[in-house]
Amino acid sequence: MLDALFVRSTAAISVNRISDGAFVDVNRRWERLTGYSWQEAMGRTTLDLGFWSSKEARDTAFGHLAQSDLPPHQEVPFTTRDGRKLLLLMTGTRLNLSGVPHAVVYLNDITEHKAAQATLLESEARFRSLTHLSSDWFWEQDAEFRFVRFDGAVAGKLGVSGSRGLGLTRWDVGAANMSEADWEAHRALLESHAEFRELELCDIDAEGKVFWMSISGAPIFDTQGRFQGYRGVGRNITGRKLAEEKIERLAFFDVLTGLPNRRLLIDRLQQALVLAGRDKSVGALLFIDLDNFKDLNDTRGHDVGDLLLRDVAQRLVACVRQADTVARLGGDEFVVLLHNLERDPVLAMAHVEQVGKKVIASLNQMYLLGDVEHHSTPSIGITLFGQQEQTVDELLKQADLAMYEAKAAGRNTLRFFDPAMQALVAQRTALEQDLRQGLQRRELVVYYQPVVDAQGGMVGAEALVRWQHPQRGMVSPSAFISVAEQTGLILSLGSWVLETACRQLARWSEDPATAGLTIAVNVSARQFRHPDFVDQVAATLLATRANPLNLKLELTESLLLSDADDAVRKMTELRLSGLKFSLDDFGTGYSSLSYLKRLPLEQLKIDQSFVRDVLTDPNDAAIARTVLALGQSLGLGVVAEGVETDGQRDFLLQNGCTLFQGYLFGRPVPVEALPFTGQGQRRSESGV
Repeated sequence: MLDALFVRSTAAISVNRISDGAFVDVNRRWERLTGYSWQEAMGRTTLDLGFWSSKEARDTAFGHLAQSDLPPHQEVPFTTRDGRKLLLLMTGTRLNLSGVPHAVVYLNDITEHKAAQATLLESEARFRSLTHLSSDWFWEQDAEFRFVRFDGAVAGKLGVSGSRGLGLTRWDVGAANMSEADWEAHRALLESHAEFRELELCDIDAEGKVFWMSISGAPIFDTQGRFQGYRGVGRNITGRKLAEEKIERLAFFDVLTGLPNRRLLIDRLQQALVLAGRDKSVGALLFIDLDNFKDLNDTRGHDVGDLLLRDVAQRLVACVRQADTVARLGGDEFVVLLHNLERDPVLAMAHVEQVGKKVIASLNQMYLLGDVEHHSTPSIGITLFGQQEQTVDELLKQADLAMYEAKAAGRNTLRFFDPAMQALVAQRTALEQDLRQGLQRRELVVYYQPVVDAQGGMVGAEALVRWQHPQRGMVSPSAFISVAEQTGLILSLGSWVLETACRQLARWSEDPATAGLTIAVNVSARQFRHPDFVDQVAATLLATRANPLNLKLELTESLLLSDADDAVRKMTELRLSGLKFSLDDFGTGYSSLSYLKRLPLEQLKIDQSFVRDVLTDPNDAAIARTVLALGQSLGLGVVAEGVETDGQRDFLLQNGCTLFQGYLFGRPVPVEALPFTGQGQRRSESGV
């Protein structure tokens, strides 16, 4: 129970011996709050870490705990490890561990709250000092609680001057803003003939605006002790009330859109979960992410992006019922909370799907952002709740997972959460952890697949990474490269593969029989887009002493198209050092002569998907011929990938192909297993 409390609590929690205040345990929240680690806290006392102004203060508090719990709301000044001054709200509970009195101490940081409170109090104090000088207004009532006198600022503020307001009760003057129940409660107070101070009442001023006042009054008695009425003073507290309202809005509402923020959403979602569990009703959570929102911010600026977010917020509110909640989590992420849906989950799902489609249709409409016309699409993940016990975090994660499934399905669509998603995510997370450890344990190896000429002689090889997993065995790149790309591990992995290939080139250069062989290395999109990519490649060549003339970097069409200008710049810089570029999987992307002519390429590679059916599919045969002809016309070499039969090789050879790669000539193998034989053993790919 204590462990669960430690993990889940939003408060910083410690366990201390009462006898001396020594720490015996702290949770992570405590570490983040104080700046001290668990190890630093253990064995030290609260006095050591500066929780008390003096030993006497500590002894008083813990002496109290020896008898009972700490008094609530004990405020303690504290200096964090990095010197920040905090004010902490401390409460404690007595706990016996193995017969030894201990205290479970809860800490909450109230520094900002106190600062805001102090600001408000200071503002109100200044206001009071000024109004005391002017005595905002003075009022009197008779024995029937009818106003008989007004003096001061209230005359102009409430529009009650001369005979207006006189002879009327508080109910008559402010009936529009005082319910009958409120008036009865106020009348009961007056009838008790008791003095009252700073009673807060609301009214409408002469301009029709809400006006808050603080009223103090004392009963009037004649010399015989008979009640004659009330007299008192009133002060304008509208400013303070507006400030309190603003603070509340800042705490619970998004400043940009005015929608509930994450804090208020979580509060409402917790309430919805309780109600759904009690009433056996069904609710739903829709996680909405705007597709490609970053592109708008980057190209048009954040001001235009903010206009879109405000417009999206308004459209979302218009798509749901007034009782539902639309919240902004931050950035371009919104959440819609629907509750009290049909009890039948199938009907509820159909209802939610209609809402989701309505949201998509609304957000697909054109936006006018200043003088900019813009089109935007959402990806929506949906999860239902109420059929089983779930937590807020679980629901948000489920909706988030479903949203990413919607993005993977092409965007501008919606997906419902499926438990299978969690299983896939768990598998992917486990694979990521294994891959991190595999890189550290040097489980990854580089294999090489031969590239041969028309006579079958090896002229080079492509470097292909493999993973020798201790439990899974040999893992194919298709199983882990995408994970490495998404997590950023591809940067270190790609750098290591490039360095390994360059070191191999350096070793080959020492033997005349292999000095002319080339190695092609695949470069991922994330690697290539890294701002230091050119410098990293140059540094690797320098460190390994590899001949750049024998190194080829293989890039994909989609990578080059994402930012053609940047691609041309980086490729041109690296071409100056002598290395070459090959366009991998040519024909599978958005092949265009206009960009192909701009790129400093040396070679094209016909994708194996075209080579596979080149003898049986006329379309694939035509594509292969076109790529070969295009290569010849542009002066580019062409390598056919995935050649597995003599018939495929003969067809390609007849149509002008002179370089081949595939199982017909050799599978990817360790470098020592490469076939350094054939007439082409001393020839290089360079210039092909």
